[in-house]
Amino acid sequence: MKQAEKKDVNTVREKSPGYGERQRRAPLYEHLDRHAQTHPHPFHVPGHKMGRSFDSAGIHRFSDVLPLDVTEISGMDDLHDPAGVIAEAQALAAEAFGAEETRFLIGGSTVGNMALIMSVCRPGDKILVQRNCHKSVFHGMMLARAHPVYIVPAVDPDSGVAAGIRREDVERALQVHPDAKAVFITNPTYYGMGIDLAKMAAVVHRFGIPLLVDEAHGSHYGFHSAFPLSAMQCGVDAAVQSTHKMTAALTMSSMLHIQGPRIDRERLARSLAILQSSSPSYLLMASLDLARRHLVHEAGQEWSELLPQLERLRERIRSLAWLELAELGPSSVYTTMDPLKLMLILRTDDLDGYGLQQLLEESSIYPELADTSHVLLAASSGTRAEDLHQLMRVLESLPCQSAQSSRRFAQAGMVSSSFLREQAMPIHEAMDAERISIPLEQAEGHIAGEMIIPYPPGIPLLAPGERIDAPFLQQLTELRKSRVRFQGVRDASLQTIQVVKYIRR
Repeated sequence: MKQAEKKDVNTVREKSPGYGERQRRAPLYEHLDRHAQTHPHPFHVPGHKMGRSFDSAGIHRFSDVLPLDVTEISGMDDLHDPAGVIAEAQALAAEAFGAEETRFLIGGSTVGNMALIMSVCRPGDKILVQRNCHKSVFHGMMLARAHPVYIVPAVDPDSGVAAGIRREDVERALQVHPDAKAVFITNPTYYGMGIDLAKMAAVVHRFGIPLLVDEAHGSHYGFHSAFPLSAMQCGVDAAVQSTHKMTAALTMSSMLHIQGPRIDRERLARSLAILQSSSPSYLLMASLDLARRHLVHEAGQEWSELLPQLERLRERIRSLAWLELAELGPSSVYTTMDPLKLMLILRTDDLDGYGLQQLLEESSIYPELADTSHVLLAASSGTRAEDLHQLMRVLESLPCQSAQSSRRFAQAGMVSSSFLREQAMPIHEAMDAERISIPLEQAEGHIAGEMIIPYPPGIPLLAPGERIDAPFLQQLTELRKSRVRFQGVRDASLQTIQVVKYIRR
């Protein structure tokens, strides 16, 4: 759909009688605020008693919110069995995001991704998974004891990073694996790249199974005409959003949106009850309530002021010979790009991505991510003109010379796109098997017993159960020389690697 043809979700929803007035409410936050104003005598947890006992050096920072940090006392409802203000807040969120049902998440999108997989898969079931998904998707398959069928993403030739997956690859995989229970994809990617979700949903639904989407970086989608359509607008069955990432909720605050008949909602509720805390944070839930109201009534104006400034920033960046921007073009393997994401591609031998990150941070500019050839910047409705001015001031002050920087660019592309390996053992079996540590140089042919996850973005380069091959070992040997930070590994130096004991081809 062309940009000019799109309608934002508010334009559509405001035709519903009373929508705007309903969406001005924040029932959970309002109830918490009213309760605090009664100056109650709290004989319940938490122990700070609405801020009356707290660290003296930190109280000035926390004093305004501590009275809202309560528990499931009378009138506060229960996240795991909502029937009052939480249920009302979730219903308003569902209406705003175009879902039939919305569940608040207080463990980030991680718990939503895991709960979705546990709701559609039983032990031994197959699930088609985009290989460059977040690590939480892999953890969900471990918990569900599901068998992943990985689909390798397309690699964007201009930036060298993995983007989305092709519809034809999904259709072929479903023809080979007609017993798969669901398809799980990421849209948009960490870098803001996306696919045509409506067409992907149509393909998956022809096989009678649900399309599940990790939409962690797309909670703002559909709320402004400049943004791509949301997963719910595209007919996806379930989508998990990190409401804290690109919109205004507190960190760890996320939402799970559901529509249609293909998700067992009782099973999903049970999975969420298992994975989420029995003492959910009312601060986090209230921030979701307020973030939804802010999206509907205030963020649009902020974006309308910001987006022209971002475009002017892009024009100035394009004038720098040593920098490029990831942008939609004739050779792009993705169909949408988040205008709030600025992915800088370095074309110089004077500086790598980590070096640029360091220089930016010395000027109090903190990027979202850096690797050998890229720096990712994430704007939002909270980004101000002075932020963009300071960024451009630093970029224009650097005396870098244009060059191909082919070695680092190839390495960065290899980091993002090297996902095509044999799945020699189910992921949960590899994690449960007896494992040993061996020198990295001796690992060819062995089955991986641990994840190797560059963080950020948290996408495993190697997953348990995959066969370790020579190209991957070469890639990892190169990465040891860089400043990449890894999660999931026992040996952070990557001198050794965990493999499944005695199983080798």
